[in-house]
Amino acid sequence: MIAVMLLALTLQKAAIGSDAFNVDAELQGMYEELSQATLQFVTESDVDLFHDVLYTPDWVFVDAAGQKHTWSQMREREIQALSAPALSSLNQSIQKLSLAPDGAATVLVTMTTVRAIVDAEGRYGRQGASHTLTETTAFRDTWVKTSGTWKVKSREQLGQPTVAVDKPELST
Repeated sequence: MIAVMLLALTLQKAAIGSDAFNVDAELQGMYEELSQATLQFVTESDVDLFHDVLYTPDWVFVDAAGQKHTWSQMREREIQALSAPALSSLNQSIQKLSLAPDGAATVLVTMTTVRAIVDAEGRYGRQGASHTLTETTAFRDTWVKTSGTWKVKSREQLGQPTVAVDKPELST
């Protein structure tokens, strides 16, 4: 009887581990899609459409200071970002994933952005010089599955970004 119980527990743990592996792979694919699409946004409607498809209507962002922001507040920032210097690359890499019994997933993710800038103020050396900035930020995201599709419910920034100047992007 004990052997049967141990076998059942082992199979249950294997199923949970398999579920976590499958969800991790599926969500990593979603992060790659999010990253690539973000690099291609050109118009406000691009931003809105993508948000409508991949985020819950009640999505919130919690900044590093702990302030909550709704989509309508964050939308303006996203629209302004369309006119900022373009990113060379954007990568979001899952560091840890936890599944909740209700089907939600909590993901610790590292986002790395790379952009080329002209340093007009001389902040990173000679005034007017070109530099590559690599910015890395940690987030805690909550995903929920609705109608068979994963959607982001919240994103919490975990501390301030780190910025590296003229250093190659590190693998995460």
